[in-house]
Amino acid sequence: MIADGKGPESLYTQTNAPTFLLTSERSGWREAFFAEVQGSPHNVTDHGHTRFCLQLYHQPGLHRPLKKNAVWTTRGVGCRVNLPGDEQRCETRSRTRNQFLFIETQRVEAIIDRPLRSGCLDRFRGAITPSPMVNSIMAALSHDLEQGQPAGSVVGDSLIAALLTWLDGVATSAPAPGPADVRASGPLAHRDLARLIEYVDGALDGALSLDDMAGLVGLSLRHFRRALNAATGQSPHQFVLSRRIERARGMIATNRFCLADVAAATGFADQSHMTRVFRQATGVTPSAYRIQQVGQSRLVGATKA
Repeated sequence: MIADGKGPESLYTQTNAPTFLLTSERSGWREAFFAEVQGSPHNVTDHGHTRFCLQLYHQPGLHRPLKKNAVWTTRGVGCRVNLPGDEQRCETRSRTRNQFLFIETQRVEAIIDRPLRSGCLDRFRGAITPSPMVNSIMAALSHDLEQGQPAGSVVGDSLIAALLTWLDGVATSAPAPGPADVRASGPLAHRDLARLIEYVDGALDGALSLDDMAGLVGLSLRHFRRALNAATGQSPHQFVLSRRIERARGMIATNRFCLADVAAATGFADQSHMTRVFRQATGVTPSAYRIQQVGQSRLVGATKA
C-alpha cells in the first residue's frame, strides 16, 4: 500500500498534509491501510483515487469545489466512498478529525466477489451518508490498532471484510445465485468444517490468514463468512478465538504449563490478553479454572482409590 521510503502521506494529494494520529502501517493487513488524521485548518485537495477509499467524517466542516464561483457549504457528518478513477477537487476550512480506509481494488473484488466497476456502491459515493454500522466497524478497527492488535491481523482483515460486505449488500441488489454460489448459500459441510478446525488448531501460535481459511474450503471471502456463520454462529474472528480458548482450557487443565506459556502457545498477545478473553468466554480466570480442574482431578482420584 505504501511505497518503500514513504510514509502514509503518499496516499494524499493536498497542499497541507494532515497530522496522522493513528495508522495501520505495521498491522499486517492484506492490501488495506487505515489512517486517523487531524486535518489542516485550510487545505486544497486535488486528488485522483487509484484504489477504493472510505472516508468517515466525524465533524462538519466548510467545503467548496475547485471551480469558478463555487460557494462555501457545510460538509456533513458521515461516510463517503471513492472508487478508482473518482476525483476529489475541493478547498476546505476548519480543523477536523477524520478516518480513512484505503483498500486495493483486487482485495475489494475478492471480498465482494465481483468486479469493482462504475455503478458499484453508488449509494455511498459522492454525498456524505450517515451510517451507524460504518461508524461501529471503523471504531473497532481504530480500537484494535490502539490496543496493539492483541489477536493479530485476522481481526482487522475480518472487520474490513465485514465492512465491504455490508456496504455492497446495502448499496446494490444481490444477483441471483449462479452455479458456483449454490454450495456457498448454506453452512459449511461437516468435512470442510473439520478441515478448517484442523488448520486453525495447527496454526494457533502463528499468523492465521482469513484468505487461507477461505481458500482451504474453496470459497470466496464473502461466501466463507456466510457459510462459517451458518455452521457455527460465529464470525471468522470469533471462531479463531473459540479454538484458542479450547486449546487453552486443555493446556491449563493438565497443570503442566505456566499460564504465560499457554498464552504463547495459543496465539494470545500475552498472559493478560489471554486472561481477559478467557474470562469473557468462560466466566472465570485461567487461574481459577486451573484450581477448579485440579481440584476435580484430585476428587476423582480419591474416589477411585
